[in-house]
Amino acid sequence: MPPGWPGKGRIWLLVGIAVGVAVGIGKLPYFSGAATSLCDTAERIVGSGGRTLVHAAASHGASLRAINGITQVVAVLVPGVTALLLIFAARTTLRLRALVGVLVAGLGVGAFFYLPHGVAAGAAVLAFAAAGIALVATGPLVAAPLAALAALIATSFLPRILATHSTVPNLPVNALHEVLFATPGSPMWLRVVVLVLAALPFAFAARLVVR
Repeated sequence: MPPGWPGKGRIWLLVGIAVGVAVGIGKLPYFSGAATSLCDTAERIVGSGGRTLVHAAASHGASLRAINGITQVVAVLVPGVTALLLIFAARTTLRLRALVGVLVAGLGVGAFFYLPHGVAAGAAVLAFAAAGIALVATGPLVAAPLAALAALIATSFLPRILATHSTVPNLPVNALHEVLFATPGSPMWLRVVVLVLAALPFAFAARLVVR
């Protein structure tokens, strides 16, 4: 375990991930649908930007198939990169909570050097309370929700790549097939390849949790 990594805080990441997976597999359909919409929106944004890039590249003589292929790869990676950033943010809050607590408590101690003792005592109590809240509440109120959202994105996005009825996640598969073979298609082998590609940033996110 690296120095400074909050081992006790890791439990909140695991709790958040468990909640996110539970929501994603249908225990709370409303939030699962929201995560699905979030992933689809991200893919649509990238796809829209990609079409603009394709048209711009066409005017400069660039290979449309190459630009379109790069765009589809980016679209596949966006949900995973989002989850990776969420886990990184959760880890960062856990790493910084002790520092924030010490700094806030230090403000309370410093009040005795600048304020009358009665006022300083009140300021110190407030500062110590805020420091305690920062230490105790960061896990359940910040880190766990961020980890839950990351897990929810993974659970709602990755399985749909293999599902033939999923329209948006299969758009990159069709587009990549067209880039490679000049015809649209969504064979299982290509969906598996896209699934592995999409899972890479999620795997890095999981590594951040366990290492």
